[in-house]
Amino acid sequence: MKKRISFLMAAAMALSLTACSSQSASKDPASGNTETTAGKASEQKQGEAVGNEEKGADGGINLTVMMPLGQWTDNFNTLIDSYKEEHPEIGTIEATFPSSDKYEDLMRAALSAGELPDIISLSYGVMQEQWFPYCVDLKEGCPAYDLLTEDQVKLGTTEYGMIIMPIYVEGTGILYNTKLLADAGWDHTPQTRDELASLCADLKAAGITPFMHQWGETYLNLFNWVGPTWLGNKEGGGMDFLNSMLAGENMNLAEDKEWNDFMETYAILIEYAQEGAIATDKWTCRNAFFLEECAMLVGEGSWETPNINNTNPALLDHVKQDVLPCSNDPKENYLQLQTIAASVTDSGDPARVAAAKDFLSYIVSSEEARVWHQDTMGSPTSIVTLELSENLPAIAADVVNLMKEGRASESMYTYIPSVLQTDLEEAWARFVAQNFSREEFTKRYEEIFSNYAAGTYQ
Repeated sequence: MKKRISFLMAAAMALSLTACSSQSASKDPASGNTETTAGKASEQKQGEAVGNEEKGADGGINLTVMMPLGQWTDNFNTLIDSYKEEHPEIGTIEATFPSSDKYEDLMRAALSAGELPDIISLSYGVMQEQWFPYCVDLKEGCPAYDLLTEDQVKLGTTEYGMIIMPIYVEGTGILYNTKLLADAGWDHTPQTRDELASLCADLKAAGITPFMHQWGETYLNLFNWVGPTWLGNKEGGGMDFLNSMLAGENMNLAEDKEWNDFMETYAILIEYAQEGAIATDKWTCRNAFFLEECAMLVGEGSWETPNINNTNPALLDHVKQDVLPCSNDPKENYLQLQTIAASVTDSGDPARVAAAKDFLSYIVSSEEARVWHQDTMGSPTSIVTLELSENLPAIAADVVNLMKEGRASESMYTYIPSVLQTDLEEAWARFVAQNFSREEFTKRYEEIFSNYAAGTYQ
């Protein structure tokens, strides 16, 4: 990744990244033991006998799906039903969409029980590399593969083959209620850190709650959605800088421009945080925003379209997605993007694997899926040949426009090793609770990466 990750979408969208592939042996996430792919497939206990059990009473093939996409819970049956209408060989498709902070635990439990879902969430980078050995190559039997760009193929290719299939893109920064901003005298969203501070002051003076922070969600909000923003604002999207930290180089964060811009923005977020923010959960904050009880929601994004539509559809007429403004130079502030992707696991039953590949392709590239992702879920799709919907909801349209302007950068979240998660979450929690000073937080943040390089987390 020598150039900033840029995203362009006209009639459709293309992703531009470079390949990142692991060549190391993988460990069993349930036991920590290194095993071969064949050994792990055996551990699933999903050979021919189990494969036969996965056929329904009518002989149809039964499939399971698990992805950390809670917003799909009440909507995914649309794709299941339309797919089954065209595929009478399918018996049932059972789909579950847990919260992302519960997903890994559920996956480990499924592995221990020998019941890994047929389709699972899988991301670019190293965050989910422990699941790579359980997945099958998608070059054959998954028609969506032929629609991927060269860069998407490179990104999805590991030592186990092309196993990561991009589905759509989410954008995250700040969600704004432009009606409440107008009540405070603002006709635009802040594009600089100083503007953000001025907006907060004006909102407070007008009796409007600026933020509802979900800092009780240390994984979702602090480690995942917002935490890597400063890296995404760097030249090249932060990949080189992150790799240098992981290698143990002293990057001197105390004097790093993007880090200090980020810390200055957090000083504003902390100053205007609601009482009890450090113990507040995501749904308390989301519902407050959906019901127009606060003007801004930090770390949420385009995936909230169906939730807003279910709670307060009128808000969709005056909600806007925009960057978290860290720098006082607008050109240096980038919307954070995450590519949502999936893969197919090896159940040991060729017919079941083939059916799972085909259903994944349907989720990614069918006309029914194009309409569902864009119009219903408000998600820009990843396949470049899919037409961009004229009915794309406002939040997703904002994401697309920022990508067109070259003001969006793929989040480095999935490139941070998962073993660092607990310590980074704790450091973040202590910082927003003001148990850590800015200097102490910076030192601890650097220490976590230097410890990783020294082998502490092995």
